[in-house]
Amino acid sequence: MGLAYMHIVDHASMGAPEVPQHIKQTMRERFKGTVILSGGYDAERAQADLDAGKCELIAVGRAFLANPDLPARWRMGAPLNSPDFDTFYTPGEKGYTDYPTNAGA
Repeated sequence: MGLAYMHIVDHASMGAPEVPQHIKQTMRERFKGTVILSGGYDAERAQADLDAGKCELIAVGRAFLANPDLPARWRMGAPLNSPDFDTFYTPGEKGYTDYPTNAGA
């Protein structure tokens, strides 16, 4: 059984060393399955990487936690909620189900 997809995570937006572009490109060229990229994406960068054929999918974490309607906000260019990092990966609902949606979304 082969790999169904490859998920390349670049945490440079969180202070980790950046995954060099030539490494991402080599992995993309050699892997023939679905490629997922993640790491600090905003709408513009996500669309640019999709349009450039760098991947088939973009994974988004922190922005999605704080914005339950993220795809609609990105389409509309609406402002984003700021994430409350103190509530990430904790038990209970706070920080997972209490962020407001955009009224126009």
